[in-house]
Amino acid sequence: MQLMLAPQEQDVLSWAVESAISDLGTEIGHTDNQAMRQGLQERKGILLAILDRLRVGSG
Repeated sequence: MQLMLAPQEQDVLSWAVESAISDLGTEIGHTDNQAMRQGLQERKGILLAILDRLRVGSG
């Protein structure tokens, strides 16, 4: 799938992904359930990969 974004849209999406990554970091730190923690860490990893791709696309 490809998604074409205007520069302003790309900036806003990057900001939203960064915010979600930050929120997940906090939630991971407060999660005692190991399975849930692992799931959150996987989601964070996916979001980090997406953010990297967004940044490459803006350069």
